[in-house]
Amino acid sequence: MVLTATKRLQEIVDLLDQQGYVKAKELSKKYQVSMETIRKDLTFLEEKGVVKKEYGGTTLSTLGVEKNIEFREKQKYDEKKEIARCVASLILSHNSLIIDSGSTCASCCAAINLMPSKDIFTVSLSAFKQLDGNLHKVFLTPGKKREKNQSIIGLWTEEYLDKIHVDVCILGTSGLFKADGPTCHSYHELSTKKKMIEKSDFVFVVADSSKFQEKGLHLVCGWEMIDGVITDHHLSMDIYEKLSKKVPVYFGEE
Repeated sequence: MVLTATKRLQEIVDLLDQQGYVKAKELSKKYQVSMETIRKDLTFLEEKGVVKKEYGGTTLSTLGVEKNIEFREKQKYDEKKEIARCVASLILSHNSLIIDSGSTCASCCAAINLMPSKDIFTVSLSAFKQLDGNLHKVFLTPGKKREKNQSIIGLWTEEYLDKIHVDVCILGTSGLFKADGPTCHSYHELSTKKKMIEKSDFVFVVADSSKFQEKGLHLVCGWEMIDGVITDHHLSMDIYEKLSKKVPVYFGEE
């Protein structure tokens, strides 16, 4: 079966993640497309910062590569605490929310556990473990486990989300470097994230300032679908001025 271009791109990234290097000729044979098509694919991925083209093939780039959640959880601790405090202040008057996967989303749980009882749905195994089930009504969506970021995805997840509607979605993002909206590395997560946005009255993207120097492979939605970006005070003034013209930008207390 011939794959769509988007699925082919995702498979190439997954293959690189496993092997580190692939030959263009092998990709052309594997996906039954011309060398010209593969070259265009690799050029697109290089422009996204995901791969680095070499003679006859390509390797993963350190920029734009999805990192395991265990690695991300150890990074930018103070910045994520600042973001969490801002999240808590923004959702205080709301009663229900969806929490996306990702280390920044999960880092908000400690602050949420200090708030009055809420109905909380999540696709994140990390968030589910951290949320206080004695205080909040906490629901983990059904679906397929994605190991790399400990998320739940797939058709069952989306069918479940179709049956609910919440006040706020706390949405993660892979990278925001020159992006027209939040992004994700995995094609398989795209429809789940879109469904979370659809089933929420307000959507806030959480991203520490380093995410503005990283790239994501797939655009989830445009800024017009987002009610605010919550980040930290290390964000440069230049990026803030450009971004705030497209979407409200919030900071927590340092």
